Amino acid sequence: MGGTEKAAATPVIEKFRTILLVLASVAIVLYVGLCSYLFVEQRKMLYFPPPTKLADPPPSSGYRTLNVTVPEVGVIEDWWMPPASAEKPTVVFFHGNASDRTSFLALGAILQRQGWGAVLASYPGYSGNPGSPSEATLLADARATLSAIAPRSGPIIVWGHSLGSGVAARMASEGRAAGLILESPYTSLPDVAAGLYPYIAVHWLMLDRFDTKALVDKITVPVLIFHGADDPQIPFAMGRELADALGKRATLVRLEGVGHYPHQIDLSDTVIQWSEDHCVAVAACRKAPGVSQTGGN
Repeated sequence: MGGTEKAAATPVIEKFRTILLVLASVAIVLYVGLCSYLFVEQRKMLYFPPPTKLADPPPSSGYRTLNVTVPEVGVIEDWWMPPASAEKPTVVFFHGNASDRTSFLALGAILQRQGWGAVLASYPGYSGNPGSPSEATLLADARATLSAIAPRSGPIIVWGHSLGSGVAARMASEGRAAGLILESPYTSLPDVAAGLYPYIAVHWLMLDRFDTKALVDKITVPVLIFHGADDPQIPFAMGRELADALGKRATLVRLEGVGHYPHQIDLSDTVIQWSEDHCVAVAACRKAPGVSQTGGN
């Protein structure tokens, strides 16, 4: 009797195993298919250029158009205002994703009233510019922009917001700036994606990495970090992690109630004081440089 029951149970067990195997196979196929789709379409999912095509800057803004020729891309249009003198720095703003150079229009004008220069950089594939956005094209564009303004800029401070923080950090790591400002920065793009898609092997799949943390040892200039404590897109912990890795080179400013966009408030006083404290501007070098940690806790 017992042998008969055992024999009857065996086909049931085998059928159950077969079902599990089929389900596992389907899950693997679906997962591989999803990963393949994400790999192929990742840049469409990563970059979000606004549909607005920008032309000349507003007539009353004080900006002028700066045409920058980027190899293998074409002519990219930036807006800029030169500094009042060679001793005054120029801030080059690299905007965030789903944004454009108008996001820094007001802040650049505030700094200009202090005699500073301002460049509102743009990207390939954004604001009507030729080319397609990628890590390689954004970096090539940034290098071309900095080369174009270098003869008439004074000390250069690169400022990157969100996506642009990776661009600015790379420029500083290549010795192209006297100071670096990171606003709502990430440690790397795969780190951000891993937080959004923990079930996907994004560290293996992502082509564009903008790995700022990996550049820390190559960044030797003073760094100012603005990060909102309530940032819903890039956790404040990433800004703190970068500040900790940079050590005494970094000044971390934690801001409350600004979300992902600290530059929507006037940050100019903090920026100017930081530049003086850390001898970023030539005129400030008459003072002994110091190191501070502002709002880091």
